[in-house]
Amino acid sequence: MLKRNLNLNLIPLEEALSKYFSKLKDYLKPGCEEVPIDECLDRITFSPVYAKINSPHYNAAAMDGIAVVSAATIDACESNPIELKIDTNFINVNTGDPVRSPYDAVIMAEDLIEHNENTVKIVKSASPMQHVRPIGENIKIGEVILSEKHKIRPIDINVLLSGGITSVKVFTKPKVAILPTGNEIIEISALQEGEEPKEGIIIDSNSRMYEAQVKHAGAIGKCFAPVPDDYDILKDTILKAVNDFDMVLINAGSSAGTEDFTVQVLREIGEVIVHGVAIKPGKPVILAIVNGKPVIGTPGYPVSAYLSFVTFVTPILSVLTGDKEKAVQNIEAVLSEKITSSVNLRECIRVKLEDVNGKLTAFPLARNSSVAMSLVKADGFCIIERGCEKKEKGETVTIELIN
Repeated sequence: MLKRNLNLNLIPLEEALSKYFSKLKDYLKPGCEEVPIDECLDRITFSPVYAKINSPHYNAAAMDGIAVVSAATIDACESNPIELKIDTNFINVNTGDPVRSPYDAVIMAEDLIEHNENTVKIVKSASPMQHVRPIGENIKIGEVILSEKHKIRPIDINVLLSGGITSVKVFTKPKVAILPTGNEIIEISALQEGEEPKEGIIIDSNSRMYEAQVKHAGAIGKCFAPVPDDYDILKDTILKAVNDFDMVLINAGSSAGTEDFTVQVLREIGEVIVHGVAIKPGKPVILAIVNGKPVIGTPGYPVSAYLSFVTFVTPILSVLTGDKEKAVQNIEAVLSEKITSSVNLRECIRVKLEDVNGKLTAFPLARNSSVAMSLVKADGFCIIERGCEKKEKGETVTIELIN
């Protein structure tokens, strides 16, 4: 039997991230691929995209009306209407029609008087290029349409096509293997309709949460079947996952249980950079590298699992996908009650926000990392930084809103 992992060397969060990313910098190499325009929505551009054609690529009528030679209308006014003849002084045009020489301006249909098939009168002169969309008004050939690391939106597809682009070079979506571990873990599909799991059996919910988080981050997640608490099986599964995927997440087995093998396996087959971070929830997280791939072991409790992903996995996926990490949104609120915390840990307290007598008030929720419903109910986190032991009732605190 392997020894329990009782003495974690907890290091500050900033140091853990710095150490891990310092080791990963030579391994995190994003890939790229060319995708057709109809598949590029929400993908991230790998390099700048340059227009291949002008838009519009000809001088185009911007209004319905008539195209005229502006110089021939210079004397037109209400006291001196000018009569124009079709094909001599004007031609009829609709929006989008070419405006070719000698015509250089458009007069809107609403501004015409006594308009018939052959003649028209105008009472106002037209200036050169009036109501004419010049070549390249929207996009000029060679212009940067989209910059590098730009998340493609519906409006971007419009301008890409207008600029003659039919495919775009984008970041390849990284593939993430998600390995739930533990003899007690089963997939919900293993139960019959309406059947409850037996005592001591836990439905695997973290893996599907991770799969959704991975997808939300712009990557592709693959959930493995639960891996039993067997050293060799876990080792073989991790090695296979590392070979086939860009990143591996191992859920549970990172703490002090007698069957928590993850860290020992990772030390044998790779390098463990960090085991134990001074955060709560999420202390026993493992940050490792195996065959040049990031491998992260996360605690099994759902709140710890969720926060471990946000804290350690999201920054890595941001590099691999080319997507920018979402900026943390903060808001100030007053605490409804006193909060105490360990001076040695950075703790994320889940809070519910409510308006109380005109003041935004933060109500702490359950702090157990096993209570996933506290995350569902929470609006944000009150962060108790390492070195701080308490926040007083009525104190104004900064709340990190949950995206």
